[in-house]
Amino acid sequence: MTAEHAGPARTVTRTVSRTERAVNGVLLPGFEGVRVPDRLADAARAGLAGVVYFARNTPDVATTATLSAALHSISPDLLIAVDEEGGDVSRLEAATGSSLPGAAALGAYPGGGTVSLDAGRALGRLLAATGIDLLLGPVLDVVSEPDNPVIGVRAFGTTPDGVARHGIAFARGVRSAGVGVCGKHFPGHGATTVDSHVGLPVVDEPLDVVRARDLLPFARALRPEGRDAGQSALDAVMTAHVLYPALGPAPASIEPAATRLLRELGHTGPIITDALDMGALRQLTGSVGEAAVRAVEAGADLLCLGLDPALYTESYDALSRAVATGRLTVERLEESGERRHRLVAALRDRRAAAGAATGVRAAQEALADLSALGAHIADAVVHVRGRLVPLAADAEPDVVDLRTRLDHAAGRTARHVQSAVAAAWPGARLSRGPSPGETGETPGEGVAWEGAAELLLDESGLAVLIARISRYGVSADLDRTGVKRGAEFPGGVPRGASRSEPLVVITREPVPGSAERARLERLWAVRPDLVVVHTGLPGPVDDWFGTLSGGGPAVVVACGTGRANAAAAVERLRGSVDRRDSEEQRSSEQ
Repeated sequence: MTAEHAGPARTVTRTVSRTERAVNGVLLPGFEGVRVPDRLADAARAGLAGVVYFARNTPDVATTATLSAALHSISPDLLIAVDEEGGDVSRLEAATGSSLPGAAALGAYPGGGTVSLDAGRALGRLLAATGIDLLLGPVLDVVSEPDNPVIGVRAFGTTPDGVARHGIAFARGVRSAGVGVCGKHFPGHGATTVDSHVGLPVVDEPLDVVRARDLLPFARALRPEGRDAGQSALDAVMTAHVLYPALGPAPASIEPAATRLLRELGHTGPIITDALDMGALRQLTGSVGEAAVRAVEAGADLLCLGLDPALYTESYDALSRAVATGRLTVERLEESGERRHRLVAALRDRRAAAGAATGVRAAQEALADLSALGAHIADAVVHVRGRLVPLAADAEPDVVDLRTRLDHAAGRTARHVQSAVAAAWPGARLSRGPSPGETGETPGEGVAWEGAAELLLDESGLAVLIARISRYGVSADLDRTGVKRGAEFPGGVPRGASRSEPLVVITREPVPGSAERARLERLWAVRPDLVVVHTGLPGPVDDWFGTLSGGGPAVVVACGTGRANAAAAVERLRGSVDRRDSEEQRSSEQ
């Protein structure tokens, strides 16, 4: 076979070996920037399966559409995939925050799964318009562990039935717009307490428990009943770096028994691994190259890689050596390549049948429609627990981010809530946890909020903050620069005097015993008038906040940190009517 290399003045043709094309045909690398690197273009001409977009490839939808067109002009069969879940995990809107509330918000929407179908269709239109072929979603994990560090609000809910209903509806919506879907993270990542980006999660439960809880959404999506019987809702399935001892001794992404189980459930399309450079596999296999070989040995068809070009080179070289030594065969790689070819052909037909428009203008129109739908969904879902005293229009609230754990899937808890509060109340003072560089952690794909100066909320910073916001400690108060003030109270502070500035705290996982919970309790002790914007799971809100003294604070339940969620949370802080409350009131009046 030959591949053409277009240069400024000439086109060079070189021979591509069968092995080179077969090895390239299982790789899905990422890359830096908004232009196609020469090495990536060469690989695409030599049979590269596809690419995965990250936030640095997609600064806006117009740029994304242009980049996709360039990639497809080099290789029309190239599969362009992206993690665009909405809510906390967004690539196309990483800088501004997602227009679409995430899965948890869709799962909490009053009225059932129709909204998930609509949301999937609207997101699918945007993906199609930007030239993206495959959504790495929906998330079909069932969040049975409230302290889960990586799934949380990315899931549709905490029950298998609810996740299956909303996940299938969302997938149907995306597909109706001409785009493929990849259910994840098989066999399930919702029962874990370890983030597979940094370590190896283990779910040591009997297989019958796993089947009834974690596998059910996948099984129903692959073999739906009723009018859709026999028509899988999924085009591909992503395997998780999670160890299920009931299935075998290795994480599912490199465990042959997990692949066999997935095929037994009826999946005939490509099996895609989660990113092979994640910590769970690095610690186990020692290298991305070895993980790539073991994944193919286990039955994976497409291997997700990260942004570093070295990851592609390492994986390519390791797979080539495995073929040369007989550990893998070219035929085995070509089998996976054929699954990918069938998928691409089906997606091209689907896009044509849907009449999907592609290009800059179509992308901008689709984004506007998605934003309108997202605002409607967020307004219906974001609600208040307890009695909230609205923030005055001229307030200068202290905004304190209590979230302590890095979210590797979304970045450090994307600061779209702070950004929305600061836009609504320009005098807001911000405090935050240490940044990834200050803790040694590796940042994810979210874009940090860049605005006014913030107080670093380490232990000394927390003490400074408490001194400043303490209801009765004004004489020992510190202003935002750390300078003592309080001369206006030479005789001491009158008992009962209150601060005029509201205190807004942001939480995600205030699990009893956690660092986040401990900080919340310290602030609650000195400021019982604080209000919480909770960005984590909505289900445990009563357990997490109602157990605080006095029944706990007023909580704006945001169901995530996307831009739509943050905007709706600000409206609740302003005192706008909570739709849930108004609907309950109307029901009681009838």
